[in-house]
Amino acid sequence: MPLIFDQIASVFNEVLHLRPLYVALVFIIPLFLYGLYQWLLPRPIPGIAYNAKAAKSLFGDAPAMIKEVSVTGEFRVWCAKQVKQMNSPICQIFIRPFSKPWVLLADFRESRDILTRRAREFDKSSYLSDGMACMGAFHGVYPTGDKFKANRQLIQDLMTTSFLHDHVGPAVYAKGLELMRLWEMKASLAQGRSFSAKLDFEYASLDVMLEFAFGKNWKQTALGQQIDVVSKLGASDVQLGALDQPVNFPSGPIADFLHSVYAAPEIVEKTVNALMPRWQTWWWSNQPWFKKVFDDKERAMKEGVAIGVKNLGAGHVETGIEHMLMREAARAEKEGRKPDFDNRVFRDEMFGDIVGGHHTTSGAMMWLAKYMSDSPQIQTRLRSALFETLAAAKQENRLFTFDELRQAKLPYLDAIIEEMLRINAVPVSREATCDTTILGFPIKKGTQVFFMSNGPGFLSPSLAVNDQKRSETSRAAKLNASWDEDQDLSIFNPERWLVRKTEGDGVLAGDVDFDGAAGPQLVFGLGPRSCWGRRLAHMEMRTILAMLIWNFELLKSPAALSGYAGLEGIARVPQQCFLTITKTR
Repeated sequence: MPLIFDQIASVFNEVLHLRPLYVALVFIIPLFLYGLYQWLLPRPIPGIAYNAKAAKSLFGDAPAMIKEVSVTGEFRVWCAKQVKQMNSPICQIFIRPFSKPWVLLADFRESRDILTRRAREFDKSSYLSDGMACMGAFHGVYPTGDKFKANRQLIQDLMTTSFLHDHVGPAVYAKGLELMRLWEMKASLAQGRSFSAKLDFEYASLDVMLEFAFGKNWKQTALGQQIDVVSKLGASDVQLGALDQPVNFPSGPIADFLHSVYAAPEIVEKTVNALMPRWQTWWWSNQPWFKKVFDDKERAMKEGVAIGVKNLGAGHVETGIEHMLMREAARAEKEGRKPDFDNRVFRDEMFGDIVGGHHTTSGAMMWLAKYMSDSPQIQTRLRSALFETLAAAKQENRLFTFDELRQAKLPYLDAIIEEMLRINAVPVSREATCDTTILGFPIKKGTQVFFMSNGPGFLSPSLAVNDQKRSETSRAAKLNASWDEDQDLSIFNPERWLVRKTEGDGVLAGDVDFDGAAGPQLVFGLGPRSCWGRRLAHMEMRTILAMLIWNFELLKSPAALSGYAGLEGIARVPQQCFLTITKTR
């Protein structure tokens, strides 16, 4: 028994001896954890407005943003709300834990200055590059540098007037004819009811990009399959409900490669929004479904390149791929080496162009159809302008030709397109490449900056900015004083982009000029990294819209089918696009 008491006493003495250490740990550990917590909290940029509540949370603004965007599908709308709440042309949000704040700039004058004159200070956002890693050697993945410039040189022929007018333009026109035929069949079967045109626009634009890349070498068109399916339907095959209920038409199958074109932008969008984009790309790249998407892409692109190499060898250069290969052959000869036609850059670059051109332009055409359906006066004025300007075609009771439309001055048509783009632009982002300033506030290297295109200055009046805080180049830049911010900037009004030459309200070329610089526009970006395919997109929108208005009267669809909710990704696209149409007289 004494031995037991001795052991207890010994332990007690040891505890007493260590008591100061335990006491210290009791105080030090909480202090350390509190200090770590404070260190991990968002660190606001001095002087720039922010949500004070978010700055006290490890997750910052992310929970509130995710909650809203998961419902609306639109990050830009949430960002615009932050600008409005803080009532500041520049503010900061805390989206990614343990990283720098993201800066929102809602001032077009300063945004334009940064994008066009300060490109060395702001370049491609690394978080976007990480999210686009699956696109491989596509020029849009790279920061501005040798790789970016080398890719742009390979595709420099593809936005020339000769390539667009001689190769792509006729393809757009031919695809437009197919689209008009499809809609005429659908309208006849629908008997005055609405039908979804979303897939029709997507497939038409997809076929245009396939023609752009491969020409007639690609045989498996998307729109052709839909025409084949609908052309075989009779009245008894179509289920008609009430007049306010849409008619659902079956769709035909498309090639595996075309599924890859659909899947790629979805992968990019989900990866961009991931907390760890690089890890997610690595994980997904080992999944069977991911491998199938890009195996199908590689198979089709290799076949397209092989045909292009054969045609180039025969002296036949027509398609986008063939022009790229011709550039590589010339570059190789200059550098004294053999052409590397097996390089993945040809497959990745053209695939990226197909994905980007299809996704963005189809969405834009859907918005145009929606605005025309809901704006009968604007639609009527546009139709009258088309009929009067292309009078020979109207008198001969035929559709205009592509060349007739291309050569026609149609300022009202151009203004309608520009106004649609203004309202639906998504933010442009850049990353600071060095320590710099915006509106006098310090911006650290690596900070993500978003140039807002749906807030003050775009859809509402500009917020006041002290000119002395602007950059020197911004202060020196010429201002366009014709833009009227007293009007309601949130409504669709194409006449904002017209400069009147005569009295009255005419919109023909003799009455008005179209001024694309009349107001703020960021839909294609600005500066050295502006959208490479802008001319192609505009030509496609101009052609398809003119054909649609010439051939059909667009009626307003039922309210439940006429919403303007969008989905934001590479571009903003409508969640729904229904047409209710009748043939024009």
